[in-house]
Amino acid sequence: MNDSIPHEPKIVCLLPRQTMRKRWTHSEGGLWVQRMSFWIEVFFYISLLLLSITAALKPEMRLKMLKDRVIVVTGSSSGIGKSCTEKIISNSGIAVGFDIRESPTVHENYRHYIVDIRDETGIICALDDIELRFSRIDALVNCAGESPNSKPFYEMTSDEWNRVISTDLTGTFLMSKYASQKMIKHQKGKIINISSIRSRIFKSNRADYSASKAGIVALTSAMAIDLSGYNIQVNSVAPGLTFTGMTEKAFSSDDIRKQTEKLIPAGRIAEPEDIANVVLFLFSDLSAYINGETIFVVGGYSIFK
Repeated sequence: MNDSIPHEPKIVCLLPRQTMRKRWTHSEGGLWVQRMSFWIEVFFYISLLLLSITAALKPEMRLKMLKDRVIVVTGSSSGIGKSCTEKIISNSGIAVGFDIRESPTVHENYRHYIVDIRDETGIICALDDIELRFSRIDALVNCAGESPNSKPFYEMTSDEWNRVISTDLTGTFLMSKYASQKMIKHQKGKIINISSIRSRIFKSNRADYSASKAGIVALTSAMAIDLSGYNIQVNSVAPGLTFTGMTEKAFSSDDIRKQTEKLIPAGRIAEPEDIANVVLFLFSDLSAYINGETIFVVGGYSIFK
């Protein structure tokens, strides 16, 4: 993935030539001051020019939003979790991935743990190790999730129901519980949960998934209140129709994809990076006054009826 912004370097130098020529005609008494002012102004514009060249040639130098922050990402091996991991790394953060599978990400600022977020003991051990290595945990994003059973609720077994709820909702609770305990020690942190448009707009045969994602919306606000005294913000992001491993089979059909895109004012199905961009914003200091909220990232789908 390439986070650089393609553009033609455009450097504009606004040296006030006429003004500078006039300054040399001032009285002899103020000549020294005028010369100093002239060279200070020249130095300023040269510095501005050099900064412009640097930014044009190396856009990545501007991507320091998360410098040295230690951020845990669940579900980091694919989909939205993988994209969040890449965003963290490209913005100079340290990404720590939790997944039941190995990760394709290889980078000096990435560390991977094989963890099932339903396993309380495994979570505690991994978070303790992270704290030992980095001395803190600055943020957490809960991306790990299960696909729905795709059947009516009245045909669902308890095991099928629990498979989704235990990962999507209880797993989010467990990760947030133990990560927030680390953050409380430093009186600072951010937790971001991943909900879904299906917490608000429903579809048949998705009762398990909708219940878990609606639960995340409520859990997010409740957690934000509990942690408000510790300078820890908790928010959630609710993606709309997004091209991930869960939806790949359906959206790989051109007909289904085109029909779906007609329902979205943005004109396309979201990519994981679209969701990760909002997560990145919530990680950053730009979102300091946002707390307990769910941001729907749906391309206008929820307002187009």
